[in-house]
Amino acid sequence: MSIRKFADLANETDSKFNNLKDTKRRAKISDRFDDTTHNEQPSDEALQYLNKKVDECIDSVNTNTSKTGITTSQANAITANSAKTGITNSQASAITANSAKVSYDKNLTKTEGMTLNATVTENRGSYTLVFSVTHGRVTKTAEITMS
Repeated sequence: MSIRKFADLANETDSKFNNLKDTKRRAKISDRFDDTTHNEQPSDEALQYLNKKVDECIDSVNTNTSKTGITTSQANAITANSAKTGITNSQASAITANSAKVSYDKNLTKTEGMTLNATVTENRGSYTLVFSVTHGRVTKTAEITMS
């Protein structure tokens, strides 16, 4: 919405200006603002000057209200970027392909014919990890002590 000048008062839609819209009042104000006629009062010249300055301000404000602050090229670049996923199609495909991978077997059930037992023991604040591997009748043990 643009700001209206006094000359466009008849088209003003804000109700607070209704008392100035009748013909007699508009004519009186218009006479005071008219710098091509004789001034009836000493203050008329000041009113005419202020009216012109206000009109300049209104022109400036109305001209700048349609600005976006960025160029059309910049706006297009922003719009184009809004559809980005953040990764390329190739990267998305690689991630999808990786989701089908089999994770490690924490129970080591893939060691055919062998079993692994792991236990933790504690003695006076020292911990020992005990690994026992059995293959057939043979059992091997390894210990790691942490103190």
